Amino acid sequence: MPTLEELKTHALRLMKEAGFAISEDIGIEVDQKLPFMGYTSEKNGKRVIVVSKWANSSGMLMGLLIHEMSHIYRIESGHPSHNDALQNKAVDMVVGHRKLLSYQQEILFNSINSIMDLYADDIFFTVMKGKTTTVADFFLSWIHRPVGTSNTKKQWTNAGYMVSAAFADANLERHNVPDTDGKIKKGIQEFLSESSPEIAAKYPYFKNVMTHLPEKITEKEFGKLLVDYLHNFLSLTNPRTVA
Repeated sequence: MPTLEELKTHALRLMKEAGFAISEDIGIEVDQKLPFMGYTSEKNGKRVIVVSKWANSSGMLMGLLIHEMSHIYRIESGHPSHNDALQNKAVDMVVGHRKLLSYQQEILFNSINSIMDLYADDIFFTVMKGKTTTVADFFLSWIHRPVGTSNTKKQWTNAGYMVSAAFADANLERHNVPDTDGKIKKGIQEFLSESSPEIAAKYPYFKNVMTHLPEKITEKEFGKLLVDYLHNFLSLTNPRTVA
């Protein structure tokens, strides 16, 4: 069985062969307690891909490495979608002086991460073309059931779930991935039918934005897109209310 370093080297080679060479040195390590698949961090000025114990022993590890390296490539190449300063400016413009609770901040930035993930996945699908067959089933984990609307936290949670559903839907459409047995479509239909009318009415906007994110986009254009996106997201929540 290949070591993590060997898998990293192979993933870097696949990225380079597909036209997405990464110039910087990348570390890789396992977090025994990490509850999700993995993420990219920075330690001592060096980017490090951290993978969970279960991802390390799964058949999805190479896909995870390519996805995380795709994020790193976007950062290296200066793509606006991965510009932290641009994201923070957009959030400041939309949120203003309103104080968000920690869970609200997390959900809001997760909605931005969905856009970053779409841009990373554009690279992932190019690099992994013909090398993966269970992508649609993987995206099923992005489809949830609404939790009701009895308080502000549930309203925020459902808004986040709606973005996750749109992310899965748009990703499959962007890359012409077959929806195995219509599971994604069915899951989204069930989510929307059980959601509030506001969520259901706003879903097509998010699906459309995510499906048609342009590869070539200036910082000014992306900033404008992100501000509009966040305005629409916050319209589904009540950020002035403390849950």
